[in-house]
Amino acid sequence: MLDRLWTLMRARAHSAGEAITDVHALDILEQQIRDAADGVREAARQLASLMAREVQDRRALDAAKMRLAEHERYALTALARGEETLARDLAASIGGAERERDQLTTRVAETVAAITRLRSTIATAEQRIATLRRELAAARARAALRRTNSRIAQRCDGAASALDQAEQTLARIRERDTDCADYEAAAEVLRREADGTTLRENLYAAGIADPPAYSVDAVLLRLRAIQSPPIAAT
Repeated sequence: MLDRLWTLMRARAHSAGEAITDVHALDILEQQIRDAADGVREAARQLASLMAREVQDRRALDAAKMRLAEHERYALTALARGEETLARDLAASIGGAERERDQLTTRVAETVAAITRLRSTIATAEQRIATLRRELAAARARAALRRTNSRIAQRCDGAASALDQAEQTLARIRERDTDCADYEAAAEVLRREADGTTLRENLYAAGIADPPAYSVDAVLLRLRAIQSPPIAAT
């Protein structure tokens, strides 16, 4: 059980670490590029040191070769004069000079090879760093574009919401205007009916027309007609 809990904790920590890495990926990449550039600068300093050592070793090699040639001439002269002891001493010096020459030759060759490798490594690293910097700049540009698009989308969503609300408000206004129009139309009908009733009443009072429908006089006329039916013709 404890092992499972520990595994779960490590998995969550790993997931959290990956999430942080994803969020700050561009900043992490930029720092990694700076670290790589620092490494290249350190390699360049080492290259300068190797090149200086090559110059020194070549100078020492030239000196060893000159000393070797000089002692060989002395040894040949000593042998020619029969000075065996001096010739042996010179031979010992020649042997040491030859050993030094060979060592310096090997060291110069190794230094040259190291310089060649380091130069190639630095050149490759500089190319990779340049590529990474271009990619970083492009990634930052894409990230900025995504942020801009996100802001635009949010504003468009806000605008769409505002438009929806505006359309709803307009619908309510139209409904209210329709109700008002219907009310005014009904009121106009009533006004017209009222005007017509008044006119008919005036005509009835003048004896020109029958009383208005549903009026007291009209009802009484109908009742009297029922009460006193007309006399049939003979």
